[in-house]
Amino acid sequence: MDSLLRSQGGWIAGLRLPAPAAAGVDGEQLGLSSPVFQDLPLAPVVFRKVRIIMNEGTETKCELLISASAVAAAVAAQQVASADVLFAMATGMVVNGVLFLIEATSFTEWLGSVCVYRVLLRESLPDAAEETVG
Repeated sequence: MDSLLRSQGGWIAGLRLPAPAAAGVDGEQLGLSSPVFQDLPLAPVVFRKVRIIMNEGTETKCELLISASAVAAAVAAQQVASADVLFAMATGMVVNGVLFLIEATSFTEWLGSVCVYRVLLRESLPDAAEETVG
């Protein structure tokens, strides 16, 4: 499956995860420090727009197809129980420098093994209230 994903574009996406808390830092323990995030690279991936009926004011949805071997490596690196836990921990996906929010995840199996993960995304847009300020 990795070869197929590479032949269709073979992008790299970053799974945005909160960075581990720093032990022994007073501000961290009190919740006073700013949250820090890290992007865990996943490759190969294919990024595409989802074909839906467009209505006025609706956001465009995108889909990310991620290699199961890349997700398995990320699960091992983060020392979590499963891909579901990994995606639940994430605050979003970064693709080509743009942050997308995760709406849903699923996977495709063949002969009892997961071969590809599908992640439904929507672009993280600033709130209208934030745009009018300043």
